[in-house]
Amino acid sequence: MKKIFPDYSEKIAEFGVHDPSIIKSAGKYYTISTHGFFQFRESSDLVNWVDTGDSCFDYQSIRCELKDGIDYCKVDVPKSRQDGSPFWAPDLIKIGRNYYLYYSISSFGSTQSYIGLAKSVNLLGGYKNIGCIVKSTFGGDIVRPNAIDPCVKRDKTGRLWMSYGSFFGGIYIKELNRTTGLAIDEKAVGTHIAGGMMAPMEGSYIFYNKKTDYYYLFVSFGGLNESYNVRVARAKNITGPYLDPRGKIMTDKDWDSLGGMLIANYHFAHQNDTYTAPGHNSILQDGEKFFIIHHTRLNKRSDKHYLNVRRMYFNELGWPIVMPNRYALDRPYVSNKNIDGTYNIIHFRHITSSETFESEKTKISLEKNLIKHNQNIQFTFENKTYFGVISQVYDEGINNYTLAFSAMAKDGETVFAIRIGE
Repeated sequence: MKKIFPDYSEKIAEFGVHDPSIIKSAGKYYTISTHGFFQFRESSDLVNWVDTGDSCFDYQSIRCELKDGIDYCKVDVPKSRQDGSPFWAPDLIKIGRNYYLYYSISSFGSTQSYIGLAKSVNLLGGYKNIGCIVKSTFGGDIVRPNAIDPCVKRDKTGRLWMSYGSFFGGIYIKELNRTTGLAIDEKAVGTHIAGGMMAPMEGSYIFYNKKTDYYYLFVSFGGLNESYNVRVARAKNITGPYLDPRGKIMTDKDWDSLGGMLIANYHFAHQNDTYTAPGHNSILQDGEKFFIIHHTRLNKRSDKHYLNVRRMYFNELGWPIVMPNRYALDRPYVSNKNIDGTYNIIHFRHITSSETFESEKTKISLEKNLIKHNQNIQFTFENKTYFGVISQVYDEGINNYTLAFSAMAKDGETVFAIRIGE
């Protein structure tokens, strides 16, 4: 079978995509990401990506349009779109005819940070700055948020909100003007919803699921080069309180025990690549399908980061779970036949570490430890029940389609499993 995924060294368009935010426009998918001048990647199927060379700004326009934030944060502007830069973690939303770009400016380890807003009638460029949303000061205040990593969403009543923040003061959410996109009160920091007191959390993303009637808060824990892991909590109101699968509030001081664990450092024995520090995700709902988009590092190449797109499902308990393979036009699996076999299984525990979760080979019997109806499964592993979804996926190690499932226990720990033999 011809490889669906070339080796990562050949996937040039996916290289360099960091902190990806996704938007769909005119039937195509676009990611926008950190560094350079907020560059785009384009796809028609979420599998094959192209770097068209488009960015929100060029060298001259970014110096002009983002001057207030550049001066406030005292940062240098890169010479080209390929360079690293102080322009971080953008988010895009369409309001009326215009595209609204929420951007952050900062430098590593600093709290002299700035979130601003620019807009354009054209998705791929021509953005004009229209104002500051929030800014934070140098020196840090572990009680107040760092003004980076915006995520802008409407609640189910149409009100507009922005979550943001990082290490230091944690993750906050503040209300925006639903028409202009600007802050109702620029000086207000908003409501504290996760982390704080130097807990290593950042890259928040909020997603509302109409079927479950929950708002889901996705957050990256750990360090971006070696220990990023993505966790989730949920709330009935967009401002929280956000609770994890065990009912713990996300502002709890015991931060590393919080959240439903979705993905962390891992390696399947039958695959070549080790996925390192997967994180800073966004979520796409495309019709009835859900996708998680994140960056990852590979093996020992921790300085290089790549775009990943994966299917995301909601289990019987209403929690999101992420498939163990990159998306490749996965096929639904709805038969009770041929489900037994040998699987490589990874168990994600509540721990933030640079160590890698390794797979173990396990024989799975339908009668003994797997209860299945449609795509939903209940899987018993190490005397614990996990609730998840099974699907046919393309596996890069086998170079063919096979069965895989992802499932989360009531304590928020997760298993990935890929069938490697009968």
